[in-house]
Amino acid sequence: MSAAFPVKGLKELDAVLTHLPANLQKGAYRAALTAAASVIRDEARMRAPKQTGLMARSIQTGSARQNSDGSFSVKVRFNGKTDRGGNNHAFLGLFIEYGVAPHFIKAGDSGKSARVLTKASKRGDVTGDIVTGAMKIGDKFISGSVFHPGIPARPFFRPALEAKAGEAVQAFAERIRAYIEKKTGFDAGAAMADAA
Repeated sequence: MSAAFPVKGLKELDAVLTHLPANLQKGAYRAALTAAASVIRDEARMRAPKQTGLMARSIQTGSARQNSDGSFSVKVRFNGKTDRGGNNHAFLGLFIEYGVAPHFIKAGDSGKSARVLTKASKRGDVTGDIVTGAMKIGDKFISGSVFHPGIPARPFFRPALEAKAGEAVQAFAERIRAYIEKKTGFDAGAAMADAA
């Protein structure tokens, strides 16, 4: 998922940054994007459903980087964290965010027979060759296939972005000003106000 939000004052910011060496420009953008992404990450973690909290903690901020076209980007994403049993809960976030369509699950099958059965169930024809096997669901062992009814989408990531976009832009601006002032001693806020 990617989103763009228009920001005022970028022309003035670019005018200030072009007077700095390239490494300081890159550092300023990276630091500012990381600060903006942290606002979205924290809101998404707060809104995420929490049974164990592992999925919410798997929401991470990536490293800000410069793209091939010269622009900069940063990702807020699910990054695999494992619990004590070695289970990764990061993928669950996508299921909760977007929902899951009804489907068949079959022990020992990675897909083809289960896809055939799922298509058959959509047509109303749930016959077919079901190879027996065993899978454990909860404390029960089940052979053959089971029909998963799916789950409805319960978005929390996209609403976090929508709710905190303005605050993220503000964090970007504050961090870029602080970075420039720290590295150069130059009052970037005053210069940007003069340029406007």
